[in-house]
Amino acid sequence: MVKVLLKFSDKVTDQPITSQVIKEKGVTINILSAHVDQQGGEMLIEIPEDEAEGVIEAFRSKGVKVELRRLIEVNKEKCFDCGGCISLCPVNVITYDAEYSVVFDEEKCLGSTCALCIDACPVRAIELIT
Repeated sequence: MVKVLLKFSDKVTDQPITSQVIKEKGVTINILSAHVDQQGGEMLIEIPEDEAEGVIEAFRSKGVKVELRRLIEVNKEKCFDCGGCISLCPVNVITYDAEYSVVFDEEKCLGSTCALCIDACPVRAIELIT
């Protein structure tokens, strides 16, 4: 599965673009997070890897800006497992393991659409990667 960030401008929010792409491409799309209103917005979706290119092109052709999700990376050399990031994560990606070390479940991470953990880290051990 590929996670893709869709950015809708105010010029396209009056159109049922997501449902059009699903019907046209015959693909299942998992919406992980979304906030779209008349002023525009963003939607983080997950699509099958073998369908990604066609789905991305379909959204772009309808005026939607498409970005591949930027991931979070933890520098274990800097991280001292304080846990400052744990309570802020809205999808419970960050936990402690049996040795009380911070662990990230990258499959569940929303990445650049959230990034709350980055600001929470007192030693800047968490970064967005491109």
